[in-house]
Amino acid sequence: MIAAARILLCAATLFIIYEATIKRPVEVPVANGDKVLHIIAFCSLAFLSDFAFPSWGFGFRKLVPLMVFGILIELIQSFLPWRSADMMDFLADCVGLVAYGILTPILRRIPLISDRWNG
Repeated sequence: MIAAARILLCAATLFIIYEATIKRPVEVPVANGDKVLHIIAFCSLAFLSDFAFPSWGFGFRKLVPLMVFGILIELIQSFLPWRSADMMDFLADCVGLVAYGILTPILRRIPLISDRWNG
Protein backbone atom coordinates (compact mmCIF):
# COMPACT_ATOMS: atom_id res chain seq x y z
CA MET A 1 0.00 0.00 0.00
CA ILE A 2 2.91 2.38 0.70
CA ALA A 3 4.29 2.11 -2.84
CA ALA A 4 0.85 2.78 -4.33
CA ALA A 5 0.38 5.80 -2.04
CA ARG A 6 3.75 7.21 -3.10
CA ILE A 7 2.94 6.80 -6.77
CA LEU A 8 -0.47 8.40 -6.28
CA LEU A 9 1.09 11.23 -4.27
CA CYS A 10 3.50 11.98 -7.13
CA ALA A 11 0.68 11.79 -9.68
CA ALA A 12 -1.58 14.05 -7.63
CA THR A 13 1.22 16.57 -7.14
CA LEU A 14 1.91 16.67 -10.88
CA PHE A 15 -1.79 17.03 -11.64
CA ILE A 16 -2.12 19.92 -9.19
CA ILE A 17 0.89 21.68 -10.73
CA TYR A 18 -0.63 21.16 -14.17
CA GLU A 19 -4.02 22.52 -13.12
CA ALA A 20 -2.39 25.46 -11.33
CA THR A 21 -0.49 26.57 -14.41
CA ILE A 22 -2.83 26.01 -17.39
CA LYS A 23 -4.94 28.80 -18.86
CA ARG A 24 -8.30 27.11 -18.32
CA PRO A 25 -8.33 24.99 -15.18
CA VAL A 26 -11.27 22.94 -13.94
CA GLU A 27 -14.06 25.12 -12.62
CA VAL A 28 -16.63 24.26 -9.99
CA PRO A 29 -19.98 25.99 -10.61
CA VAL A 30 -20.47 27.10 -6.99
CA ALA A 31 -19.56 30.22 -5.07
CA ASN A 32 -15.82 30.15 -4.36
CA GLY A 33 -15.45 26.95 -6.38
CA ASP A 34 -11.73 27.63 -6.73
CA LYS A 35 -11.34 27.54 -2.95
CA VAL A 36 -13.33 24.29 -2.77
CA LEU A 37 -10.88 22.74 -5.24
CA HIS A 38 -7.92 23.92 -3.14
CA ILE A 39 -9.43 22.36 -0.02
CA ILE A 40 -10.09 19.06 -1.80
CA ALA A 41 -6.64 19.04 -3.40
CA PHE A 42 -4.74 19.61 -0.18
CA CYS A 43 -6.92 17.28 1.87
CA SER A 44 -6.12 14.65 -0.77
CA LEU A 45 -2.40 15.43 -0.66
CA ALA A 46 -2.47 15.15 3.14
CA PHE A 47 -4.23 11.78 2.89
CA LEU A 48 -1.76 10.48 0.31
CA SER A 49 1.30 11.77 2.15
CA ASP A 50 0.05 10.22 5.38
CA PHE A 51 -0.24 6.84 3.66
CA ALA A 52 2.96 7.26 1.64
CA PHE A 53 5.07 7.85 4.75
CA PRO A 54 3.21 6.20 7.64
CA SER A 55 6.17 6.06 10.02
CA TRP A 56 6.38 9.87 10.11
CA GLY A 57 2.98 10.36 11.74
CA PHE A 58 0.90 13.31 10.65
CA GLY A 59 2.70 16.40 11.89
CA PHE A 60 5.20 19.04 10.87
CA ARG A 61 7.27 16.63 8.72
CA LYS A 62 4.26 16.38 6.40
CA LEU A 63 2.45 19.66 6.98
CA VAL A 64 5.38 22.00 6.34
CA PRO A 65 6.30 20.56 2.90
CA LEU A 66 2.63 20.61 1.87
CA MET A 67 2.29 24.23 3.00
CA VAL A 68 5.48 25.17 1.14
CA PHE A 69 4.02 23.47 -1.94
CA GLY A 70 0.90 25.64 -1.60
CA ILE A 71 3.04 28.79 -1.36
CA LEU A 72 5.11 27.69 -4.38
CA ILE A 73 1.96 27.23 -6.45
CA GLU A 74 0.89 30.79 -5.65
CA LEU A 75 4.39 32.07 -6.40
CA ILE A 76 4.43 30.33 -9.77
CA GLN A 77 0.97 31.69 -10.57
CA SER A 78 2.17 35.23 -9.82
CA PHE A 79 4.51 34.96 -12.83
CA LEU A 80 1.86 33.64 -15.23
CA PRO A 81 -0.06 36.39 -17.05
CA TRP A 82 -3.22 34.24 -17.25
CA ARG A 83 -3.18 33.38 -13.52
CA SER A 84 -2.89 35.34 -10.31
CA ALA A 85 -1.53 34.62 -6.86
CA ASP A 86 -4.08 34.70 -4.05
CA MET A 87 -3.28 34.26 -0.39
CA MET A 88 -6.86 33.10 0.12
CA ASP A 89 -5.96 30.11 -2.07
CA PHE A 90 -3.12 29.34 0.33
CA LEU A 91 -5.52 29.68 3.25
CA ALA A 92 -7.85 27.20 1.50
CA ASP A 93 -4.86 24.85 1.12
CA CYS A 94 -4.32 25.05 4.88
CA VAL A 95 -8.03 24.40 5.49
CA GLY A 96 -7.67 21.23 3.41
CA LEU A 97 -4.78 20.08 5.59
CA VAL A 98 -6.76 20.76 8.76
CA ALA A 99 -9.77 18.99 7.25
CA TYR A 100 -7.70 15.84 6.82
CA GLY A 101 -6.64 16.03 10.46
CA ILE A 102 -10.28 16.38 11.51
CA LEU A 103 -11.36 13.48 9.27
CA THR A 104 -8.64 11.12 10.49
CA PRO A 105 -10.68 9.63 13.38
CA ILE A 106 -13.44 8.76 10.90
CA LEU A 107 -10.97 7.34 8.38
CA ARG A 108 -9.47 5.09 11.07
CA ARG A 109 -12.79 3.23 11.21
CA ILE A 110 -12.85 2.35 7.51
CA PRO A 111 -11.77 -1.32 7.28
CA LEU A 112 -10.07 -0.98 3.89
CA ILE A 113 -7.60 1.64 5.16
CA SER A 114 -7.58 1.15 8.94
CA ASP A 115 -4.35 -0.90 8.76
CA ARG A 116 -2.47 2.37 8.15
CA TRP A 117 -3.02 3.21 11.83
CA ASN A 118 -3.24 -0.31 13.27
CA GLY A 119 -0.20 -1.84 11.63
